[in-house]
Order: sequence, then C-alpha cells, then structure tokens
Amino acid sequence: MADSDVSHQITSLIEVTDGIVEAYKPIKDLRGLPEAFREVNNVLPFIKQILRDAKHPTKRVLSANDAEALKTALCNCGEKANRLLEIFKKIAKKTNGQYNSSVYRAIIIQHGKHRVETLVDGILQDLGALVTHHIFPADMQRQVESLENAREALARVSPSLTDSDVAEQPRAANQYGDHSRQYNLLGEGAQRIADGHYFEARGNQTFGMFPPKSFMDSSEVAAGQ
Repeated sequence: MADSDVSHQITSLIEVTDGIVEAYKPIKDLRGLPEAFREVNNVLPFIKQILRDAKHPTKRVLSANDAEALKTALCNCGEKANRLLEIFKKIAKKTNGQYNSSVYRAIIIQHGKHRVETLVDGILQDLGALVTHHIFPADMQRQVESLENAREALARVSPSLTDSDVAEQPRAANQYGDHSRQYNLLGEGAQRIADGHYFEARGNQTFGMFPPKSFMDSSEVAAGQ
C-alpha cells in the first residue's frame, strides 16, 4: 500500500465519521435515549480531528511495513465506524419518536453484540495505535493521552445496555399429549419439570418414553380387564 492509499483510507474514514454525525441527528431527541449515545456523539468531533491531523504526515514515503501497520489500524477503526453508522441508521428507521431498547438490542445483536459505546471505545483504541506509530511527529503521538482521557470519560457513562441485556435469552417450549408432558429449553439455561417426576439439567438432554413403557403396559392390561 502506498502512502497515497493510506491518505485515501483516512479520507474515507473521515467521511464515515461525518455520516455518523448526520445519522445521529434524527435520534438525538428520542425520549429515553441512553446517555451513552450522547457521549458517543460528543466524542465524534475529536475522532474526526485526530483523523484530519493524521493525514499530513502520511504524505511522506512509507515503507511496506509502515503502510501495513497503518492499514491494520485504519481497517479496524473503519469496521467499527461502519457498524456504528449502521446502528444509528437502523434506530432512526425503526423509531416512532421514542427510543425502544428492544429494537436497539435486536440491532446490536445483528452487529456482533457491540454497543455504541464499546464501538467508539474500540475506535479510540485503534486511533491510539495509529498515532503512536513512528511516522507521526511527537506532538501527534502525544494525542494518545487525549485518546485515553476520552475513553475514561466514556467508561464513566452508564452502558446503553447491560451485559445481561445483550446476552442471548433462552427460549422455552412446552408440549402436552396423552401420557406425556415435555418441556424443552432452547438455548443456554436450566430446565425444570415441576409436576410429576422432577429433572434438572443443563445443555443437551435426552429422555426415553415418559411415563415408562412398563407403566403404559400395565395401564393397558388394567383397562382390558
């Protein structure tokens, strides 16, 4: 990758950041919007400025190793930025004037369970890896401290969803029939049968006929008498 390619990659990332800023506007006044969303929006101008500052030193000739290191940091940053952009767009599309945590949860599960604040925290980390590269001057490398401060401020805000909210919820199904009752748990969790015989287990479960075949045979004999 040539130095001009790195500069182009930074330009594209700046455009994505601008897109995130625009995508936030339709949702910024939603009732119930978590504070984490607002903190994310507050960090975006700082991210954009870091990227702008990073464009100038990359005009010098890069070695293959330098270009690859910058490419990795920028690709990681770009992947998270695009996910954040898509999340904002989907929330805006599915809202009816009020924030819905269930809608947000469904969206982020589609995007690898990454909340908006964890995506931005990752972007700040990636930018930290970028600016500490030796190709940048000392004043640029010192921005790593500001990036860490931004991460700390983000960490102090309540999460947009808790870890338990993001986790996949187990799904249960009950089936009833003559001489049998089945309880099925789809996903992680415990299964409990409260009436009749009691079983408790985790993971995959296999049962034979319930009630036992001997019970059914004796019932049929008794019925024939």
